[in-house]
Amino acid sequence: MKIAQLQVFVTVAEEKSLRAAARCLNLTQPAVTRSVQELESDLGVVLMTRNVQGIELTEYGIALQTRAHQILEDVRRAREELDQLKNNLRGKVTVSATSTIALSLLPKALVQFQKDAPDAELTLMEVKFPQAAQHLRDGSLDFVVSHVLPDMLGDDLISMPLFSTEFVVMARAGHPLASARQLAELTDAQWLSTVPSGGFQHSVTEAMFENAGLPLPRRMIQCSSFAIALGLVIGTDSLVMFSRVLADSIDCFGLQQIQLEQTQPALEMSIIMRKGTLLTPLAQRFVECLQAVARQA
Repeated sequence: MKIAQLQVFVTVAEEKSLRAAARCLNLTQPAVTRSVQELESDLGVVLMTRNVQGIELTEYGIALQTRAHQILEDVRRAREELDQLKNNLRGKVTVSATSTIALSLLPKALVQFQKDAPDAELTLMEVKFPQAAQHLRDGSLDFVVSHVLPDMLGDDLISMPLFSTEFVVMARAGHPLASARQLAELTDAQWLSTVPSGGFQHSVTEAMFENAGLPLPRRMIQCSSFAIALGLVIGTDSLVMFSRVLADSIDCFGLQQIQLEQTQPALEMSIIMRKGTLLTPLAQRFVECLQAVARQA
């Protein structure tokens, strides 16, 4: 199993076409076919089949795709690390961060990071945690900055706490329920959630009502992004739970906190990465910038 063979295999798997993969790799189609066949012969399994739609991975191919992508990303990181050890902080760092981080720590951390590594290629994403975890596993992400429940990590991911903050209930200015002090007064309101049922924010909302001995609100709108939720809470009578850090950073939008007497759930923001992974010096420097800003907050 050679690195070049894995590169060909991953490209074919992504393009779902031998011809398209050959164009991407600047190879002939017979060369791509031969490389895949040699890899299959070496491993003793069939990795892909052809049909009218193109290339389809077998169960062995699906299993290899994640591992192969991870190996290729680790090889890239190894090359970059050796270069960075020569005091040349160049290379690529890919990070997924939540809205809470984007509107709190991230700007200051980025300024600090770019002072040390002005030539770094930085990619910042906002991906829901299940997808972010998969990107960690296949090597597409260096690390994730997010809130996550312990049972969502699995055995192959680890987390390093950054800071803790509580959730607060937010509404538009002048909301008819703005003076509510008991959660029971909000059960008939329309609520927003930026994650599907079972996700972290939904679980926190669920826990808040459960701890108060109340049923989960019937009127719950799931939003695919923070921007959608923000637009709806500004322009309608919907309610939403935001971390206090996030709520404080968007007070310019005319929102207000509903001051409930009940204590709201706490939120721990963490850096999450693949267990056993060695970050490149460049990625480690970005982690250190985030940690430094968190300590100053």
